[in-house]
Amino acid sequence: MSIIKLLSKKTDKTIFTTPSHNQKAYFSQNLESFYKNDFSEIEGFDNLSDPKNSIMMAQARVSEMLHTKQTFFITQGATTALLAAMKAIIKPTDRVLVARNCHKSIFSGLILTAGVVDWFMPEFNPEWGIYTVIDEKKLEKTLELNDYKAFIMTSPTYEGVNSNIEKIANLCYDHNTYLIVDEAHGSLHYFSSDLGKSAISQGADISVNSLHKTAGALNQCAILNISHKIKNIDISTFQKSINLFHTTSPSYPLLSNIEACINYLDSKEGRAEIANLINEIEKMKHELKNFGVEFFDTANLDKTKILLRKKGVSGFDLSDSMYDDFNIEDELNNSICALYLTGIGTTKAKLDKLKNALKKLPINPSYEFQEAESQPHPLVKLQPIETFNRNFAYVNKEECLLKVSNKMLIPYPPGIGILYPGEAIQKWHLDYLNNDVEVIV
Repeated sequence: MSIIKLLSKKTDKTIFTTPSHNQKAYFSQNLESFYKNDFSEIEGFDNLSDPKNSIMMAQARVSEMLHTKQTFFITQGATTALLAAMKAIIKPTDRVLVARNCHKSIFSGLILTAGVVDWFMPEFNPEWGIYTVIDEKKLEKTLELNDYKAFIMTSPTYEGVNSNIEKIANLCYDHNTYLIVDEAHGSLHYFSSDLGKSAISQGADISVNSLHKTAGALNQCAILNISHKIKNIDISTFQKSINLFHTTSPSYPLLSNIEACINYLDSKEGRAEIANLINEIEKMKHELKNFGVEFFDTANLDKTKILLRKKGVSGFDLSDSMYDDFNIEDELNNSICALYLTGIGTTKAKLDKLKNALKKLPINPSYEFQEAESQPHPLVKLQPIETFNRNFAYVNKEECLLKVSNKMLIPYPPGIGILYPGEAIQKWHLDYLNNDVEVIV
């Protein structure tokens, strides 16, 4: 029986268990359907920490759909999935190669595993101010320098750029290195050939998908995927690792939402919805090119990501005007462009509103874009595990150059670190720092 069918069955039990609300929305009537399906692991229900019944069967069905060795349901977001993947593979002092555009949760994972990090810089596009692909030739040279237990990378990027995972996976295999792909923004890749292939289908050992980002699921719905090709690690190790981080009170509404989300995406209706979304976005882009709007475009792009700029207006001003004058909020922006994220739930009416606002957006004909400067390669003075609970002091901004930071400097979104604890503060960082800077002493 599926989780969805399990929750649809009415029970005549009188339940004296958690949660105490008795499946009624006493003070949040707008969440009544959520409360109705919110149970703990009562008799007849499954246990997410050791699934044997409905959860096990639901995970197995999704695994079959996605062609994985095992897919785990995660109700605490891609962050928990990434931490669990890292803990299952990385032991203390293992050397780990991490792409610098990875989410900040990877730094937390490095602390929890006591891994030794080397940072890998992805390619950078100064005309748009974004990271793009992993250069395979640079990666090959880097992998030859050390014995890395794992390479952790993001694909697609927040802005939708897909790296060539197949080539990267082959390089990692040749160097006996596990490949973990943060595919949080690529949940639709499994269900549309127009967006790029999934990381697992291209040979990644592990991938993580955040279903709430583009796939239409509720916040915190995620999955952890293990490939058939993974070697020397038993699947039970991943379950034990998940249990270290996952709550012992999992949400059945979220579990059923994960199942329903994947079922929909794999259906004829779901695939048609993705195809229609891509078609509407392409039509919008074509029309807006006559109004000075430029779209980031590359052959390896997830077409559901709308990264744009308009001649005569900075990315920051574009974002502010769209919000203040047209009540439209972007996902993120920089000095050059803004990202408008779409996915399951993005209607034609919503795209039309964006299109019409961009047409009306005021411009300054004399304004010219300035290329963005890429951040320098980090100078790691202390490993992540060495920075935890360290003594620190405040110093003036003018005196902090080359001192070791005690703080994360992370614009959010996208949650990508500019500066992490244990790294030397370089001149490039100064524009992002306040007057009082925390440094390790």
